[in-house]
Amino acid sequence: MIKIAQKAQHSRKAALLLSASIAGWCNPAFAQVAPSDPVRPPIPTTVETEDQNVIIVTARGREETLNDVPVVVSVVTDDEIARSNATDLVKIAELTPTVIVGAYKSNGGGSLAIRGISSPANQAGFEQAVSVAIDGVQTSDGRIAQLGFFDVDQVEILKGPQALFFGKNSPAGVISVRTKDPTSSLEVSGRAGYEFVGDEIVTDLAVSGPITDSIGGRIAFRYRNLDGWLRNTAQPIANPFYNPATGAPAGAAQLPGALDPRPGEEEFLGRLTLQGEFGDRLTVRLKAFGATGNDAGPGVATQNIGPCTGPNPRVLGIPDPFAECFVDNRTTSGDLPIAISSTLAGDRENGQAYGRLRAFVTSAELAYSLSETLTITSTTGYNWIKYEFLSGLDQTTYSQLAFFNEQRNRAFSQELRLVSDFDGPFDFMIGGFYQDTSLFDTNDTKVRDTFYQASSGRFALYEDLNQQEGQTLSAFAQGIYEITPTLELAGGARFTHEEKDYSKQNLYGIFGFNTLSANFPGSDELGVLKGSFEDDNISPEASLTWRPSPERTFFIAYKTGFKSGGFGLTNPLQTTTVIGDVDYDSEKASGFEIGAKGTLLDGRLSFSAAAFAYTFEDLQVNTYDPARIAYTINNAGEVEQRGAELSGRYEASNILSLHAAIAYTHNRFRNFVGQCYAYTFPVGATPATAVPPQNCSFVNSTTLTLQQDYEGRAPARSPDWAGNAGFAFDIPAGAYKVGVTGDAFYSGSYFAADTLAPPSRQDDFFRFNASVSFGPEDERWSAALVGRNLSNEYYLLYAADRTGGAGVPGAIGEQRGVVSRGREIMLQVGFQF
Repeated sequence: MIKIAQKAQHSRKAALLLSASIAGWCNPAFAQVAPSDPVRPPIPTTVETEDQNVIIVTARGREETLNDVPVVVSVVTDDEIARSNATDLVKIAELTPTVIVGAYKSNGGGSLAIRGISSPANQAGFEQAVSVAIDGVQTSDGRIAQLGFFDVDQVEILKGPQALFFGKNSPAGVISVRTKDPTSSLEVSGRAGYEFVGDEIVTDLAVSGPITDSIGGRIAFRYRNLDGWLRNTAQPIANPFYNPATGAPAGAAQLPGALDPRPGEEEFLGRLTLQGEFGDRLTVRLKAFGATGNDAGPGVATQNIGPCTGPNPRVLGIPDPFAECFVDNRTTSGDLPIAISSTLAGDRENGQAYGRLRAFVTSAELAYSLSETLTITSTTGYNWIKYEFLSGLDQTTYSQLAFFNEQRNRAFSQELRLVSDFDGPFDFMIGGFYQDTSLFDTNDTKVRDTFYQASSGRFALYEDLNQQEGQTLSAFAQGIYEITPTLELAGGARFTHEEKDYSKQNLYGIFGFNTLSANFPGSDELGVLKGSFEDDNISPEASLTWRPSPERTFFIAYKTGFKSGGFGLTNPLQTTTVIGDVDYDSEKASGFEIGAKGTLLDGRLSFSAAAFAYTFEDLQVNTYDPARIAYTINNAGEVEQRGAELSGRYEASNILSLHAAIAYTHNRFRNFVGQCYAYTFPVGATPATAVPPQNCSFVNSTTLTLQQDYEGRAPARSPDWAGNAGFAFDIPAGAYKVGVTGDAFYSGSYFAADTLAPPSRQDDFFRFNASVSFGPEDERWSAALVGRNLSNEYYLLYAADRTGGAGVPGAIGEQRGVVSRGREIMLQVGFQF
């Protein structure tokens, strides 16, 4: 009843049915065709045949087999997610070459990269170049990297521009997450795991089944508690920045260090799904997801990675005796004395750092068959994410940079599609998309305890209020024409109109941040910086697909992408700020992709190969200028991308399967001169006597302002080579079975910071995952030992200039980095009945 499959296009029905045993590529699942149904609407699902499970992808807004669709898609199945303990996007991304996700927590929340194209995480207001679609509802908010994912059916990773079928903001690709639907009979399942290194408990529970003859329901929960894999080394110490002459309270003279030396996190997730069939024509699916989480704040989510002058990092030139400068499992972030924290907004824990995440994501999908050949679908989505924290953010015991931040991101979207399935050679899809967004951000920020103001009783440098409202309206259409029974031509385009309104003001400020009476050019309100952005874009797409047999697919595609411009909300507002300091233009992509998919050796060997060439124009970049305490936002000239991917899976026997993938991605900047990384010149230096740091030069002959020519260099988080290889071995043991898996992952070197700062270089590395499982053949229960990153490799996911780290003359400014979690060993038990 609940299992619903969209019928395949009429012209390909025979080929699809013959390809029912074609294996998927680069994942342990198989790709097959769903049975045809002339009436049921196209709400995606995974169906079953007599032989094995079927994987259907929706890369073109239609249900197609992985082998059949002319798009490069990597599929991560629920089995693969479970056996690798992939509980969030960061971990899911690690399973696929060329995908890097880093949860930054502060400012933009996170950075998502596919094939080396990404957007910085340290700017609220940037939308990501990789969008995430959760049950058909898209978001470009980087904070999605902080959310846990559970009860997932499969994840589709679409590589390259995806403008036509996925709303907006996907020039680098799309991560499409499909959660599990109700089952046709009552099913109760659960899993509990304990991870030994981080003292982490993860428990999942799901109940699914029919509610009435036509409606099914599913409710799922997850509780996760992590004591912490990191160690916070901050210790109590006298405050070297305390100045009693300012009238600062005596309680500020002593810093408490880290009240919790083992920063962890806790989250509770829940999802309700209702799916029903009403008559022969209408299908409805409703999903509501809620999340609540608490952590130790973003200060401990990053660590000082150097370079350090001496054994310890420095803040404003003063060394921290308890901190270090290595990429490892130790970080340093001091809590605040109550005398200081009580003067900042949002003090909830008497000076102890904290972070609180709340999220609510809903989707409503309706599909109505107007006839046997026309179906109209409606997808309504609502995303709401709130994160607030009070934390030190200079990665030292001193926490001179510390602030309270509250950020709320809301997005409502509505999409309508009309899809045909005619008996003739032509089919089409037309649709419209509307989105309304709101981003609210406020900060109460201190940068040095010596700035205490007795008149106000505050240590803060400024307190600001920032808002951005946006509206998107787009229309899209695609036509598919069968030139011959084996040759298909498809083409379409999406028109997008984007508007954004921005305002920023300081509610409090000292020195140049006292902007209450500032008259900003172009603004109609005293003390408020305002701006408006508007842009139109047409993104066309075309593909030619040849299917000489059900076992072979060849295609060539021209694809384009678009990511909206807008405003940066993170930049502090000063009396000298102009709108040109915070705005940025739209980002565009265009290029070609050629690919081949198929099976050999009677279906035992499946493969996928692709070569691609794209140009990304006006790549949105953002770097921090510690001298101005501000970010520099601009657009790079372009990035030229050339590359190729090859993946395959071999069924060596009925109990052993092998899989492997390798990708070469050559991204290089063209025509872009941007900011250098943080660097301090000795006192008295002039352009005539000073020597610029590596790869940087002076803007002119009269100042020490630096610039960097990025020509011919790879962007951040863009390794040239990446790959993986692994096996799955299922051994029968009477009424039981033993499963053994192993996976190796390789990444070439890359820079983690957008400034390409030398200390942010991540050398090439290997990671290894493995698992052993045991249970009965009917899978009523199971026990497993799961290992992730068994080589205990700590590697950089993201990096940026560290505030307060540029105080040593003649030295590169210290960097902060988001570091991957080290070795994990989890014992899991599960049940299903």
